[in-house]
Amino acid sequence: MSAPVSALIQPTPLPFFMTLLVYFAIIGGIGWYAAKSTKSLKDFFVMGGKAGAVVSGIAYFATQYSMSTFMGVPAVAYANGYAGLTISVPGLAFSMIIPALLVGRKLMQLSHQHGLLTMTDYLASRYDSRKLGILHASMMVVFLIGMIGAQTVGAGVIVHTFTGLPEWVGVVGMGIMVILYCMTGGMKGAMLTDVLQGGLMVVTAIVTFVVSVQAGGGLENINAALLAKGEQYLAHPGAAGKYPWTAYFSMIVMWSFFTIGQPTLFTKFYAMRDYRTMYKAVILGTLGMLVSATLIEWSGVMGIVSLPGLSGKETDFIVPMLLQQNLNPYLAAILIAGIVSAGMSTIDALLVVATGGITRDIYQHGINPKASDEQIFRLSRYVTVIIGVAGIIVGITKPASIFELIRFSFGGLGIWVAPVILGMYWKRATLAAAFSAAIIGQVIYVSLALWGQGLTMGFDPLIISWMATMVLMVAVSLATQPVKREVLNRHFAFA
Repeated sequence: MSAPVSALIQPTPLPFFMTLLVYFAIIGGIGWYAAKSTKSLKDFFVMGGKAGAVVSGIAYFATQYSMSTFMGVPAVAYANGYAGLTISVPGLAFSMIIPALLVGRKLMQLSHQHGLLTMTDYLASRYDSRKLGILHASMMVVFLIGMIGAQTVGAGVIVHTFTGLPEWVGVVGMGIMVILYCMTGGMKGAMLTDVLQGGLMVVTAIVTFVVSVQAGGGLENINAALLAKGEQYLAHPGAAGKYPWTAYFSMIVMWSFFTIGQPTLFTKFYAMRDYRTMYKAVILGTLGMLVSATLIEWSGVMGIVSLPGLSGKETDFIVPMLLQQNLNPYLAAILIAGIVSAGMSTIDALLVVATGGITRDIYQHGINPKASDEQIFRLSRYVTVIIGVAGIIVGITKPASIFELIRFSFGGLGIWVAPVILGMYWKRATLAAAFSAAIIGQVIYVSLALWGQGLTMGFDPLIISWMATMVLMVAVSLATQPVKREVLNRHFAFA
């Protein structure tokens, strides 16, 4: 019988804390630089719309990659074998390309022409309704807090693995660090730190892959050992039986098409300088995602052989344990900073977008329309702290595994793809339809995700829920009045 995870952990607190101290000092320096040049609300939320290709490309994939990619999905791969590896890699190959082709160019045009800064801005402008914007912002903040909490869970696991301290110490530490550089530097602080963090992620993925191959005795030996354990480790539906073709299809669609509904990624298009920047960023970001996702998730499969016996939420430990047990403590700590980067680069984007949802979309555009941009700019820094603390609380309570938290929150935001896509390509899409699709679609999704998994025919609840929202939105649109002609002319002038 294999030893429990607690017996396999060998804390190395001194190298870990020394390395992270240097890393956080660098991040803090970048945040200070960003704060000095963040002078306006547009600077805070979309970096003034001046981000170049390198910054945009790395920031996009660094935001898309989270603790789920570096810990949650490898944990799924560990539990399921190669079936787990394939749940995100095929979809990630298109997770920048599809949004760029479908919505990216038009969003840049609308942002430059009409000053849109958030996904909520787009919805409120397209359907000529601040109430719809407030509804989106309110739902968005709830799910984004869940995503923030999932990232801090990963930090807790890492701190416990390398120091033996309780997981809540890592949750609180990461949360405070990201809050500090986001409340001062906004989107510029987030995107500039993403460049450093994205580079670290790629290096960490490559080294972890090499380490996992060596620890398992080579690829040939690993695959032979997996086959000896059972053919289910090499094919769908996987060792745990959770990934038949319906789930596989769902994952591909989720991580490619439904990224359109993620406000953190949506906003990246507003920050890009021009079309050429966008296309270069897509190529760079896609390559970065494919390399790092494939290698880090494959490492989870190979960990079945070298670190057997993990179960349940213990599987979240697989990547940090591979590094800790097979590398010099200082080198392992440097690479662990890459995993911390995956969480921080996602949290910072989540914080900035959630802050915009409350300060601009709910407060300025709903509660106090007379509030100036300067007042909102100042208020945004306080709201960033409040949202960050809420995310920390979720991380401490840890209601589910990292992957489960991310998947649920991602789906809740994905429901909004129907109002976005139909609003962008169909003039007949109406405000009443958008409201109906968002509210009823969200009720269907949450109900299926929490209590109705048996009703989805093996597909992810988001797939079924979104199909229902599309049918509903078309039906309601045909039965209700479209928005004003001048609004449609403004939005379809770029078609």
